[in-house]
Amino acid sequence: MKSSRKGIRFGKYWRAGVAFAAVSALAAVLAVGGTGSDETGDRMAAGWGGEATAALAQHASALSPIGLANACGLGASSCFKCHNGKRAEAPKTDAATAPWHAQHAKVNNSCVGCHSGNPRMMKQDMAHKNLLAKPLGSAEACGGCHKADLAKVQGVYQAISGGK
Repeated sequence: MKSSRKGIRFGKYWRAGVAFAAVSALAAVLAVGGTGSDETGDRMAAGWGGEATAALAQHASALSPIGLANACGLGASSCFKCHNGKRAEAPKTDAATAPWHAQHAKVNNSCVGCHSGNPRMMKQDMAHKNLLAKPLGSAEACGGCHKADLAKVQGVYQAISGGK
């Protein structure tokens, strides 16, 4: 009877190890492969496997919610703890109705990059301090990343949102 208990214990740890290895491998592929865009050509010469890694990363990231999660604050922040559709409205993720979320998913930007606030707090008044609820076209929200093309970005997002 004791040997079977050791087998059960070993099996549990073995499965956890395999799961950890699988997640680690996926994370490594995503990190090495990038977003699957042309920027991988800067890091890897054509014909040396970069295309396969980029394609694998692109397909894996399509299945993985990591990029979209980071774009909408679902990643390493507490925003999604509330903004999950149950406690508070979840961010819109459809490219047709919220193209800014879909576009920023590609660069793994978190919601704090556009909305500010305090992503490490769970209490609403503390988490929403200095929050930009509707940052579309805001120089304050977009200027951190889009200094060179700020006017263009502001115009595009204001046109999409109907000037709101």
